[in-house]
Amino acid sequence: MIIDPTELKPDTVYKMMSNTIFPRPIAWISTEGEGGLNLAPYSYFIPVSSEPPCVMVSFRQHENGGLKDTIRNILDMSKATISLAHEAHASPIEASAEPLPYGVSESEHCRIDMKAVLDEYPPIVADAQAALLCSLYQITELKDSPMTIAFLKIEHFYYAEGVVDERYNVHLRNIGRVGRDYLVDAKRIKG
Repeated sequence: MIIDPTELKPDTVYKMMSNTIFPRPIAWISTEGEGGLNLAPYSYFIPVSSEPPCVMVSFRQHENGGLKDTIRNILDMSKATISLAHEAHASPIEASAEPLPYGVSESEHCRIDMKAVLDEYPPIVADAQAALLCSLYQITELKDSPMTIAFLKIEHFYYAEGVVDERYNVHLRNIGRVGRDYLVDAKRIKG
């Protein structure tokens, strides 16, 4: 079967991509701006470079046609923190995806504890096992698309105690997105 995505609605294309390309990491991106602290879940992000260390995050326009709070704050302040989600975060991630007016903090609204780890970056989710403290590196607009692509440079890695061993091996139980569901600690096979 061959399906031409140009013949489908954008929501259908999103559903097909998110059910085909998996698991995708899911995390919260915290930013700060004029409206205060913003915390939003994203699964359209991925590492793209280790020199410099960068991740790519894809932002869809707000329903009103403007920029979503996260990308607006990144453009204004040039900083973002990505807190990787683990199993206990599945329900809070769903709750924090609810659209709220600009200036209403998702972390306060959903009672998600935050903590500062470096003053010049937005706070991390308090019980996150890992976080990426990032600065804006590059913005790309996709031609004929409502998507804005941000490349965020990882300036600092944060890990909870015991997550990284002496050889810099990282031991996490992150959750990933599989369509509308989450995947936790998939069975690993040696390649």
